[in-house]
Parts: sequence; C-alpha cells; structure tokens
Amino acid sequence: MPRILNPLRPLGLGELIDRAINFWRVHWKALFQLMLGFQLVEVTVLAAAQGLGRALFPLARDPEAIKNTPEAAMPHLLGMMGVFTVAVLASLLVEQIARVATTHFSFTRLIGQGQPNGGDAFRHAAARLGTTTGTFLLSMGWSLVVMVLLMLPAFGLGAGAVALSVSGPRSAAAVVGILAALALILGTVVLMVWFAIRFILVSQIIAIEPLGAVATFRRANALSSGRIHEGPGGIVKLRLTVLVTIVGLVLLIMSTVASLPTLIAGAAFGANFTPGHTLNDVVPLYVLLPLQLIQSVLGAVLSPLYIVFQTFFYTDMRVRREGLDLELALT
Repeated sequence: MPRILNPLRPLGLGELIDRAINFWRVHWKALFQLMLGFQLVEVTVLAAAQGLGRALFPLARDPEAIKNTPEAAMPHLLGMMGVFTVAVLASLLVEQIARVATTHFSFTRLIGQGQPNGGDAFRHAAARLGTTTGTFLLSMGWSLVVMVLLMLPAFGLGAGAVALSVSGPRSAAAVVGILAALALILGTVVLMVWFAIRFILVSQIIAIEPLGAVATFRRANALSSGRIHEGPGGIVKLRLTVLVTIVGLVLLIMSTVASLPTLIAGAAFGANFTPGHTLNDVVPLYVLLPLQLIQSVLGAVLSPLYIVFQTFFYTDMRVRREGLDLELALT
C-alpha cells in the first residue's frame, strides 16, 4: 500500500488552499529547479520575437511613420503583430508543457507513489508532448470562437458609435462609445474567467490519465462542471471561481512585487505605451537583461504554486466523484 503522508479525503476551500501552499513551501526548491528551464525558454522566445520584429518591421516602432505615412506603416504593424502572436502561442505551449511536468512531480508525491525528480518529470512531459500539443491547439481554437462571440456586442456598439459620430448627435455617439468600451471590458473579463475555469484541469489530465487530446478536452469540461453537494458551494464552477480568484490575487501580489525593479527601471528611463518608447526601446540592455533574468528566476519560484493548487483541486474532484482515495487504498 502506498504511504500517503496526508491521507486523501474531501477538502474544504480553505483546507485545499492551505495544503497546496504547504506542499509548495516544502518542495519549492525542486519545483523551482524544474520550472526555471521552462521560464528561460519562454523569455528567450519572446526576446527573439522582439529582435526579429525590430529587424523585419522597423516602421512598427516609428511613431512618426505611423502618424505621417500610415499606409506604409500598416504592413509593418501587422507583421509585428503576427510575429508576437506566434511567439506568445509558442510561449503558452511551453508553459503548458511545464504544467504537465510539474503536475507529474506533484501528483506522484501527493498520492505517495514515488519521489520523482525534475528529470523524471521532464521525461514524462516529453512523452506526453503529442497530447499536450493537440489539446493546446483545441483549447486555442475553442477560445477563439468564444472570444468572437463575447466581443460581438462590443464590436456592434463600436460600429454604432462610429456611425452616429458621422451622421448623428455627438452626445449619442459618446454614450454608445462608452457602452462599447464597457462591453469590451466585460467581455474580456468573462473570457479570462471562462478560460481559467474551462481549461484549469487540462494539464493534470494530460499528466495523470492516458487519454488523447480530444478525450482530454472533454474530460476537463466534465471534471469542472456540475455540482459535488447541495448548496451554492457545491456548484463546481462557482467553487472554481472562488478558488481561482483567491489564488490568483495571491500570485498577482507576489508577481507585482517581483516585477517592481523592472517597472521602476522603465519609469526611470521614460517607458510608456507609445510605439518607440516601450520598455525594450528605452531601457539599456545592460540594465534590462539582468532585471528580466531576476524576474524569470522569481517567476520560477512563484508559478509552481498555481500548478500545485490545480493538482490538489484535480485530486479533490476525483476523491469526491470517483473514490480515488479508496482506489489507492486498495492498490
């Protein structure tokens, strides 16, 4: 019988978060070592995209060209967006692979069936690379469909505001424009929450269950839906929303503190959201590179906490719905 230091049983919200934090605190060094390589790959991919974008599309970072010759600058802007879209998708895929590796490390120890090291976790993630990639593409495609649906009201109101500004009262155009902005903000928030809940257990299923991409996609929806007991607290999506919000706020505060040196450097050198005056444009490389490395190291320390939380939630759902604790006790 496997030796489980913390016997599996249904957990309350507070206890689930507390156990996840304690697990991360005990194993943070091993988790950091596992995550650091993935973090550095992500930083390298994004930095390479920035360099490639600057070399191929210089007008995208030229405010004067954008203002005075928009017809010449537009292809550069679109090209830059394309490069960064590919880089961001590649970075997200690397993050998904890291989550599979971290889940294997955490779950195996959690249920008392081994003490895998970082190399074991990496090899397991590599073995599941095909399923990880397929599920990632499915999730991105489905998210794109949902995004279009959620943004339709904002696009419609925006078109109405433009039409009113041309042929209608300016006051009406202003009101519709405000409504369009609010619809855009609301749609973005709903999309982020939906994405976080809909795909929160994908990495755990890939790492733990021998399923293909389509089956993983469906299984993630099944585990994050329905209810586990009577009352509002038993609604799984509501439970997930509360948990994601709490853990997300904790990580947001910790990440903000970790990024303060980079933000301070950007403010000191006059970085803003204007093309040609962003962080990478105005902060010298000898200052920016060490700050980005420090931020990556701190990110490698903090980011496993969310994955450990996901793993604990996945385990709790299987204990409640499928008797995972009884299954393990009989093996």
